[in-house]
Amino acid sequence: MKTKTKAKPSQTRASLELLYSISQELAAQLDLRGLLQRILHLTLQTAQAQSGSILVLDDQGEVTEGALAFDGKVHDHTAAQLSDTYERGLAGWVAEHRTAVIIPSTGEDPRWLRRVGEDPQDSRSAISVPLLARDQAVGVLTLVHSEPSHFTQEDLALLTAIADQAGIAVQNARLYAAEQERRRFASTLQEIARSISATLDPAQVFPQVLEQLERLIQFDSASIMLKEEDQLRLVAARGFADSAGILGHTMPVDRSLLTGRVLMTRQSIVIDDVQQDPGWVVTHDLPESGLIRGWIGAPLVVRDRAVGVLNVDSRRVGAYRASHAEMVLAFADQAAAAVANAQLFSESQRRVRAMVALAEAARVVTASLDLEDVLQRILAQTMTSLEVSSATLAMVDEATGEIEFKVGRGEGAAAVVGVRLPRGQGIAGWVVEHGEAVVVDDVQNDPRFLRSVDERFGFQTRGLACAPIRVQDRTIGVLEAINPLRQEFSPDQAELLQGIAGLAGTAIAHAQLFSETRAAQQLYAGLFEDSADPILITELDGTITEANHGAERFLGYPRQDLHGRSVQALHRPEQEPPADLRTLASGQGIAYEARALQADGMAHPVEVRVKRIDIGRRPFLQWIFRDVSERLALDQLRSDLTSMIFHDLRSPLGNVISSLEVLQTSIPSEDESLQSVLAIALRSSRRLSRLVESLLDLNQLEEGKAVLHKTQTSIRTVIVEAVEEIHPVAEARGHMLQFHFDPAGLPPVEMDVDMIRRVLINLLENAVKYTRGGGSITVSASRQEKAVLVSVSDSGAGIAARDQQRIFDKFARVEEDGRPKGLGLGLAFCRLAVEAHGGRIWVESVEGRGSTFCFTLPV
Repeated sequence: MKTKTKAKPSQTRASLELLYSISQELAAQLDLRGLLQRILHLTLQTAQAQSGSILVLDDQGEVTEGALAFDGKVHDHTAAQLSDTYERGLAGWVAEHRTAVIIPSTGEDPRWLRRVGEDPQDSRSAISVPLLARDQAVGVLTLVHSEPSHFTQEDLALLTAIADQAGIAVQNARLYAAEQERRRFASTLQEIARSISATLDPAQVFPQVLEQLERLIQFDSASIMLKEEDQLRLVAARGFADSAGILGHTMPVDRSLLTGRVLMTRQSIVIDDVQQDPGWVVTHDLPESGLIRGWIGAPLVVRDRAVGVLNVDSRRVGAYRASHAEMVLAFADQAAAAVANAQLFSESQRRVRAMVALAEAARVVTASLDLEDVLQRILAQTMTSLEVSSATLAMVDEATGEIEFKVGRGEGAAAVVGVRLPRGQGIAGWVVEHGEAVVVDDVQNDPRFLRSVDERFGFQTRGLACAPIRVQDRTIGVLEAINPLRQEFSPDQAELLQGIAGLAGTAIAHAQLFSETRAAQQLYAGLFEDSADPILITELDGTITEANHGAERFLGYPRQDLHGRSVQALHRPEQEPPADLRTLASGQGIAYEARALQADGMAHPVEVRVKRIDIGRRPFLQWIFRDVSERLALDQLRSDLTSMIFHDLRSPLGNVISSLEVLQTSIPSEDESLQSVLAIALRSSRRLSRLVESLLDLNQLEEGKAVLHKTQTSIRTVIVEAVEEIHPVAEARGHMLQFHFDPAGLPPVEMDVDMIRRVLINLLENAVKYTRGGGSITVSASRQEKAVLVSVSDSGAGIAARDQQRIFDKFARVEEDGRPKGLGLGLAFCRLAVEAHGGRIWVESVEGRGSTFCFTLPV
């Protein structure tokens, strides 16, 4: 054993010079491995030791680097060789207590780790000091000499001072190494990012991500899973026995599962042994899942949204640490951007393909207006765009609600043409009722599918996509795509089918409208040409653009000569010229009497009917010249015949009335029964006489030839006489007759008394006839400015507004209880008689509330 002696000044100076030299040398060294080897070599020389070691610890207290020396030389080593010494030997105790220690005899100190085969009697001396930096043990330096008690306190003090310098140097080297590592990692990440961003095709991006991952971390297998609704789908795999075959494998997004936990927390997870974790699931779809031990899961996050999970697998327990998870997470951030870009590119490409397909479908489908051709084009485009073996199109029967298959194309589809399905049955019926598209990849397991159709025609339906054909929010049919060639329908195919169905609705509507328009045009053309009436079509200014055969025959002009003429030059209105016809609305028309000017110079009486019609968006006028010469001749004949008959009736009727009056005065008044009979006969004869006189006057009034015998007479007297004439009939029906005269008195009126009396009697007879028994009839007269107003009011059924003007026309009759009443001459006479006196007549009535007939006579 060495004797402890006090250090001489010369020795102290030498030690300081050594420390200074060592500190200078260590400060210049930043390579950690080289630094550790140099520290160990210098301390071996300084302490005259034969062997030793130096190890470096990370922040978790694990050995990451070191150096080992024996036989006076530093040798190559691994960190694993020093871990056991640290964990169970003296170095671990020194690091834990951060205290330097001298062991005079290793055989007597329990802190010394004895190796297998080492002689227990073999005792050596050792010295161990901690490498401290910022009050933390960053390593341990241990020296060994074969002789016990070789090391002294001076050695301990010198090594401690060297260790302090070494601790700072190690810390600097570690920081430098970490910075270099960060730079290398950042550079590698940038290179990886450029590499995986070089393509946007998902089929290339996903495998590229896993290939680049191997540059950062070792793994036995790795995979990428992307979120699709509530599932995670495997889209890329590497290191599996059948990496391509397992693509498409799915698992639920569930927090209880490791992948679900990573996705939901958006944090990476490192597991030493996943087989011991309840969140790990071993499935037959992934045979290697039972072999995986070490595992890292990192979320793929894009704009704060987790879109998937990156899995890194090892078949060794504890293969990965937190630092590895941080590395994978950093890589996942770069990969997520590439994955997102690839998805966006894929989505944009999908939409471009869909738009191109729809544009092509629109071009093909709308290229025809023939309905049958349109339906066939729709099916052909459906099969081409969706890559299916067959397609069908069915229409809804609006009358029954049934669905009828109109056309079919492809394998077995033609057989279903004509098949009708009851409302709501089958997948097609469900689509019609709900107005929603549906995709069924396995129809055999869908309760809506009608197997009877397949069984009937010997067809096998596997998958089916069905979309409603709609027109203005109304489902008119369905479009079906059957049995996709790629086993299943993709989402873009389903959207494409809906797009084609939308085009189909428009194309079918246009084809149907074209068919209906063409049929209407053909019908109109037939009616136009075959009409017996002359028909002309003109511009709004009257320029003729078209004429039918009837117009050629009637006017005597060839059709080509009529074109370009003015329609006004071909006829002369009987009354005032019509208003500006350019103001007519579509469908609105007018009528008037005129004389058509024929080619031979003759003028022919016609009734002209003008109506505005719109052909497309262009307005025209339709002129119909209806020949009324025969009607006028018949009217004249009837008028002449009526006049002749009534003239011949007047004389014998007057004799009858005179005879009855003589009989009435000759028979005693005591004979009441006979007097009653004579009164009835006399009243009826007088009524017949008034009718004859009115009809004769009617013809003369119409022709303006009536001779009025006007006298100044009291209108009140005339009213009383008319009421007395009608009183017996009114009394017989239980009516109550009332007078209402102006209290201020009525002025005398110049009038034909007999004609005005007959006007009043006609109005009173109508009131009695059209008022149910027990009604009331009131005759009123009042003075107005320059006129006397006379009115007859009843409590009858009233007259509809549509009839209140025409009842004053000749032969116009109003129906009562579904049957026309009267001849339609009485009110026509009243109008002409009042107008001949310079007055006016009208009716005020509300259905169910009676009528009031009013007329004025000028004073």
